[in-house]
Amino acid sequence: MTTKVFRIFILLLLAVIISCPQFASAMAEITSFSQSTGTVAYQGNSVPGYVSFELKTSEPTRGYILAVGNGVQTKINLSTMDYKTVHKVDWVPWDDTKKTPLPAGEYQLKAYMTDQGYNQLSGYPLGKLTVVSEPNPKPVIDQVSVNPAVFSPAYGGASTVKIPFNLNRPAEVQLVIWQNGAEIYTGSKTKLLPGSHSVSWNGTDKMGRIVQDGSYEIHFKYIETAFNYPATTPSGIKAGTVTIKDSDYDIPQWRLQQVVTNAVFHSDTISPDGDGVNDKASGQFTLAEPAKLSIFIANAAGAHVNKVVNEQTFPAGTHTLEWNGTDFMGGKAVNGNYFIKVQVIEGANSGYITFTDTVKYEGGYEIKALQPEKRVRVITDTASLSIDPMGQGYTAVKGDTFPLISETIESGKYHVLVKEGVSGTINASDVELVVETTAPNIPNTTEYTVVSGDTLWKIAAKFNTTISEIVRLNNLDPNKYLYIGQKLKVPAAGSPEPVRDPVIHTVQSGDTLWKIAQKYGTTIDAIVKANNLDPAKHLYIGQKITIPSEATNPEPPAVQPVIHTVVSGDTLWKISVKYGTTIDAIVKANNLDPAKYLMVGQKLTIPR
Repeated sequence: MTTKVFRIFILLLLAVIISCPQFASAMAEITSFSQSTGTVAYQGNSVPGYVSFELKTSEPTRGYILAVGNGVQTKINLSTMDYKTVHKVDWVPWDDTKKTPLPAGEYQLKAYMTDQGYNQLSGYPLGKLTVVSEPNPKPVIDQVSVNPAVFSPAYGGASTVKIPFNLNRPAEVQLVIWQNGAEIYTGSKTKLLPGSHSVSWNGTDKMGRIVQDGSYEIHFKYIETAFNYPATTPSGIKAGTVTIKDSDYDIPQWRLQQVVTNAVFHSDTISPDGDGVNDKASGQFTLAEPAKLSIFIANAAGAHVNKVVNEQTFPAGTHTLEWNGTDFMGGKAVNGNYFIKVQVIEGANSGYITFTDTVKYEGGYEIKALQPEKRVRVITDTASLSIDPMGQGYTAVKGDTFPLISETIESGKYHVLVKEGVSGTINASDVELVVETTAPNIPNTTEYTVVSGDTLWKIAAKFNTTISEIVRLNNLDPNKYLYIGQKLKVPAAGSPEPVRDPVIHTVQSGDTLWKIAQKYGTTIDAIVKANNLDPAKHLYIGQKITIPSEATNPEPPAVQPVIHTVVSGDTLWKISVKYGTTIDAIVKANNLDPAKYLMVGQKLTIPR
C-alpha cells in the first residue's frame, strides 16, 4: 500500500469514528445563572451580607466563578470534586488570598467549568456584582431572648428554656452554657440558613445532671458557612444569661422515697470494745425497685462518718448492712447518735435520703461544750461551718446559736458544738457572743405563745430571763426555729420587764481598748471583764466587743503610790493583778497608751 493510499485510509477511519454517537463528545453548556442580589457588603446591614448563586449546566461539571475588578480577582468555588448539573452556593465578598473583605467596587463574574470529558469552558461571562462598604456591620447572631429568664429544671421532666435568635448569614451554630468561666454544657452543631431560629436547654450539664441554682451565661459558637474556604475555628458571642432557681439538682425526696422505703438498725447501741457485745451495728434497708446505692453512716449534723456500701446495684427487696463503729480513717467514732443515709444513683443524677432510726455510739470520745455554757449566735444571713469528720460542710442561718467548745479564737474561727457529738469551726466574723442576763430564781412559770418575729433571745429579754432557762424549761433544741403559735413555759415574773440589749462594738482599724472605753464612757477593766479578754493581746478588725451597760468607776489613786520597775514578761494586766489595782488606774496615773508595749526598766507609778 502506498503512502498516499494509507493516509486516505486513516482519514476515512477517523471520519467514521467521529460520526459514531458513542464516540462523540460535546462541551457542556451553561443553561441558566441567577444571583440573589446585585449589591453585597461584608457583614452587610443596609444591604445583604452575602449573595446566593445558582448555576446550571447541560452536562455534569465542576469549577468556579471568578470575580474580577478593582485590581483584585478571587475564586467563588462551586464544586471542586463532584460533577453536578446544578450548582448552588452562598458567598460573602471575601478575598481568599489576602484574607480580607473585598474592596468596594464593581466586579465582573466569569465561569470556569470542566466536564467529565475534561472539556473546559473558560471565562464564560455571567454578569456583574457590586460590593459596597458597610459602615454599620451586622453580627451573625442577634435578637437573642430567653424564655423564661428564670428556669426551674425538674427531675425526670421535659421542661426546657427556649432561646430564640436571629441569624443574619448562613452559619453552623452551637449553643454553649457557661458558669464561672467554664463550659458546663455544649449543644449539637447545626447548619442553618439566615432567619429566625430557636435552641433549647433542659438545665443539665455535660454529664446529663441537672445543674445547681445560680446564674448561667448563654453563649453561641458559630462558623460562617458562606466563606469560600471551610473554616474550622469557631467564633463566639455571649448572648445573655438565665437564672436557675429551685432546680432538682439532687433527686427529689419523693422519688427517693419511692425507691428506698425503709432503713433501720437492728440494735440501739454500739460499743466496739472487743467484748463481743454490741461490737458492730447491723441493720437493713428495703427497696421497692432495683437501684444503685451507696450507703453512709451519718452523724447528727448529717456529715458522713463512714461508707458501708459503695455504688452497688441491688434488686428489689430487703437487704442487710453492717457498721463496725469506725470512721473513714479506721479510727473510733465519737460518742453520739448515728443515722443511715442512703445515696440513690440514677444515671448522672443522685440524691440522699436519711432515715430517723438511730444507733447510739458509747464508750468512745466525748465532745463537751464549755461549762457554764457560752454560746455564739449567727449574725449573717448564712454561715458556712467546717464540721468533723474531715471538714465537711454545714450551713447555718441567721439566728442559729452554737455552744462554745473553746473561747479561744484560732485563725479567725470559734470551735463550737454543732450537734450532739459533732464539733466544728465557724468564722468569728459570722457570729456574736450571746450575753445572757441572770434571771431571778422564780419557781413559778407562765405560758407564752410564740408570735411572728420571735426568737429565744427576744423572749428571754422580754421576760427578764435567759435563753438557757427557756431551753431547760421546754426541753428545746436551741438550733431549731420556733413556730408561730408554739406554747412555751417562761418564768412568771408578775409583769414582764424589757431588758436592755447590750451594746456590741465592732472593732475598726485603729481601735484600742483605751479608745473604745473613752468612746462609750466606761473603763478598760469593765470591757476586759465583760469579754474575758487578755488586754496584752491585740484586737482584730471585725471583733465583736460587748460594752458594759454600767461603767465601772476607776479606783482612785493611792495617797502614797508605789513605784514598779518593769521586768521581762510584764504586762499591764499582770502588774494590776500583782498590786491589786486596775489597768485604768495605772494608765491614768502614768499617762500611758495601753496599746503600746512596756519597756524593760520602765518606771510605773502604782496607785494604792
